[in-house]
Amino acid sequence: MTKFSFTAFLLLMAAALFAKGVECNTYIYGVQGNDTLRIDKYAVPAVEGDTALRPVVVFAFGGGFKGGSRAAADYLPFFNHLAEQGVIVVSADYRTGLKNLDPASVRTPDDFTMALQNAIGLAVTDFYGATAFVIENSEEWQADPSKIIACGSSAGAITALQAEYMLCNGSPLASTLPDGFNYAGLISFAGAICSEGSPVWQEKPCPMLLFQGDADKVVPYGEVLAGGKGLFGSSVIASLLKDMKAAYWLYTVCGAGHEVAGTPMSENLDEIVFFIRRCVSGGKAVCTETVVPARSDYKKDFTLEEYLRSNLQ
Repeated sequence: MTKFSFTAFLLLMAAALFAKGVECNTYIYGVQGNDTLRIDKYAVPAVEGDTALRPVVVFAFGGGFKGGSRAAADYLPFFNHLAEQGVIVVSADYRTGLKNLDPASVRTPDDFTMALQNAIGLAVTDFYGATAFVIENSEEWQADPSKIIACGSSAGAITALQAEYMLCNGSPLASTLPDGFNYAGLISFAGAICSEGSPVWQEKPCPMLLFQGDADKVVPYGEVLAGGKGLFGSSVIASLLKDMKAAYWLYTVCGAGHEVAGTPMSENLDEIVFFIRRCVSGGKAVCTETVVPARSDYKKDFTLEEYLRSNLQ
């Protein structure tokens, strides 16, 4: 076979693989009170004879636990790109526990912390429900239940990180998941863990890819404490994972704010696909940090009051 004909053969094979394009299918995965919870599944249909199992990204949207949409237009190119790379993407609804919060009712930092903890608990419960639905349908979808990746943006990144943290610490909220289950990886776009004191994992967590700007005044890159409880952002999480000799990749954008909740979905696709292929599908640990330098001086230290104002706007 000549070089030309071999190249043409490869192109034809690729064209056949993606001939049908990415399909989106919607399913109801749960009902909580008056809330009907749905997922959208993005995948390229398998060609006849292809029995390979695919990794799955379970994605939680951003919106400050006040709003947001699993099908926001900004997310769709990211979902489609991953699907074209052979990944099944599941974008899930979850209950937004702060949507009816009256800012006037938040008189102290403790008031907000309590409301936030409740909202995170609702979101994590639903995230586990969506994950369980993926596992239940994995055979039909040709999904690999041992290669499920938690992922989210902003409030959704907090949800994904908290879900892994609580799962590793034996939370009863995770009882909907099979015994012994853990996520195979985690991708966070500007997320944090909510904890009383510095986070402590009883079990070693899954490999994590953590994107965040160090000038984020919505979700702390470092930590912010109120009443003994706090939010611990990407730099703190990475430091703790390093001490545990757990796999992680901290990607810091110096001088960037909360826009990093979205920008990696278009600007860092290569890094994301590399992480999925090497750390999740390949099972090879990565312990590294990437720092994108700032172009000018900037403020990166914020008070508790500044974080509260940003989240109550």
